Amino acid sequence: MPRALARKDSDISLYRQAASILREQIADGVLPPGARLPAEEALRRQFGMSRGTLRQALDALDREGLIERAPGRGTFVRASARESANARSHIAWPKLVGCEALSATRLTREGVAVPPFAVTRALGLPKDTELPFFIRLSRARGSRAVGLKRYLHPDLAAQAPTLAAASDFDGALAGLGAADLGASWIEAILAEPRFAMQLKVPLGAPLLSIWWVHLLDGAPAACSQMLRPGTGVAVDLPRDSLP
Repeated sequence: MPRALARKDSDISLYRQAASILREQIADGVLPPGARLPAEEALRRQFGMSRGTLRQALDALDREGLIERAPGRGTFVRASARESANARSHIAWPKLVGCEALSATRLTREGVAVPPFAVTRALGLPKDTELPFFIRLSRARGSRAVGLKRYLHPDLAAQAPTLAAASDFDGALAGLGAADLGASWIEAILAEPRFAMQLKVPLGAPLLSIWWVHLLDGAPAACSQMLRPGTGVAVDLPRDSLP
């Protein structure tokens, strides 16, 4: 099993980080149904935490029905755990970015801010450039909650209010020129307080952070981030990731 250390500088408690890592190992089949977990002392060293903190993580997984404790024998992955942990399924890129949940998003915030460096790099801008942005959240019934944050190139600042208000962002962008998709990349992260509150998920729950670049007349025009609770989907991205 690969070594995993919990981050002590994170806003997410250590036990939630450990529980999330173990939950993902169960979902991925690294810890298959019926598998015995390493001894608590081995897990404690693996995660770099106290025995009491580790037991909090195991208690959380026990409550979720992912593991069971057998006195004198150890701790085992339940037979139904992988299904409960939402084993991965593949989804094509067009289906992901065009999912029904996106059409049901509502505008919750807009403004100007310095984005992550990956965004300014993708848009070909200096590192500390301030960009117009807006955030939309999905509350579609029967669909997973989805958060969308879009950063716009400064050249689109005048169009920011119109693009933020548009329910069909791609269509609104296409009205300004020849629109296309550029590079894309994906991250697995844990829900920090602001994400957990927005998406109504537990603090430390796994999230997929999916980024893609919008091109306008062949030049980078915007960068979108989609946050989806859970990491039970493997996305077939259309192009090479950014270096």
